[in-house]
Amino acid sequence: MDRDTPLLASPPRSAGGLLAALRDYTFRSLKHRNYRLYFLGQFVSFTGTWMQNAALMWLVYDRTADPIWPPLLLVAQVGPTLVLGTWGGALADRYPKRRLVFATQAAFLATAALLALLVAADRADPWLLFAVQAVNGVIQSVDLPARLAFVPDLVPRPDLINAISLNSLLFNSARAIGPALSGLLFLAADAAIGIGWRPGARAVTLGAVWCFALNAASFAAVLAALRAIDVPGERRGLSPPSEGVLDGFRYVLTRPRLAGLLLLTGLLGVFGWPAVSLFPAYTRLALGHAEKEYSALVSSIGAGALVAALATATFGTVGRRGLFLVAGSALTAAGLAGLAAAPSLGAAGLAAGCLGFGLILFLATGQSAVQLSVTDETRGRVMALWAMTLSASAPTGHLLAGSAATAFPVRGVLAGMAAGAGLVAAGVLLLAARGWRRDGP
Repeated sequence: MDRDTPLLASPPRSAGGLLAALRDYTFRSLKHRNYRLYFLGQFVSFTGTWMQNAALMWLVYDRTADPIWPPLLLVAQVGPTLVLGTWGGALADRYPKRRLVFATQAAFLATAALLALLVAADRADPWLLFAVQAVNGVIQSVDLPARLAFVPDLVPRPDLINAISLNSLLFNSARAIGPALSGLLFLAADAAIGIGWRPGARAVTLGAVWCFALNAASFAAVLAALRAIDVPGERRGLSPPSEGVLDGFRYVLTRPRLAGLLLLTGLLGVFGWPAVSLFPAYTRLALGHAEKEYSALVSSIGAGALVAALATATFGTVGRRGLFLVAGSALTAAGLAGLAAAPSLGAAGLAAGCLGFGLILFLATGQSAVQLSVTDETRGRVMALWAMTLSASAPTGHLLAGSAATAFPVRGVLAGMAAGAGLVAAGVLLLAARGWRRDGP
């Protein structure tokens, strides 16, 4: 954090108790019109996106019966950010971020509609789904740095930690609601086929088409919100043409604890997030259930993440960042260990909730630390490194976990991931114990 940035105050201890804290502190960023519009539009869009992701993972696993395919689709979606993220961050520093985000969201609408058409026409073989996801990944390499850098334009600096936490809240509310809606649509498709509406059709295919079509429609909300947002003083860009895409790396390398945070974030992502892509195989092979229970398990991660985002929005301060980072990494390891040992769907759901809570407690706190450490002129490129860190960890973790699941029992793979996350938690504790506040972000 810059030395001249004031520490943010702790949540008010008013006589109104919890409800007053929620009104006056937890959701205070929503008092700003621009952020309120952005929040509501993104909530609708993210819900549709998570609904599509859950349906797509189950569709490809149902068609291939191969646990490597869900991780491959996730790699196709996030891998391009690793390669193109610095370019996307440079664009966010040079051009109006609102216009960039509008263009990328419109492109996502088009690919969602394409998925619906391909599956409805029975042309969606796994490699074609992979190609569409790769296109989504290229779009995301511009969209993600631009969205991360756009949030500080919507709220005053003292409300930035709160706004970032509410961003995590909306993202993970959608993570909980989207897969649950996909499960309901799978049920509705099964019922429709059962009464003879689409004889010969498969419930998984019909439900997936509905999920993809509704996701395409959901982007209308965020596009309308972006059109209504008015950013005072919005201009062509902040960074002069002479500054290159590598300046983000130079900035981070001069701040060792910021670099350490990025490294540990990447490692935690390697061990933590692949659990989601293992859930189709875990649900069927370890728990003996099918797509409806799979959707419930994915929603449990989202529910835990939602609670973590609320906790961070209410209680997150610069002074507590070390505590939150240590707790988040430790709870991630505990959640993975719980999944490996869970004897039933209920126990697995609790462990998934713990995993979601730990990951988002860590990531929301880490992202706010990075946001507060940068100048407006370099924000896009440094936040691109944050996005690239997460994107690098995702394909690495998903491919390793998916490959391991083809050779070892899925419970054993989760146990190994829990051990790795435990080592990361020890590293986070060491980083905090060695004086995070002296020269941290």
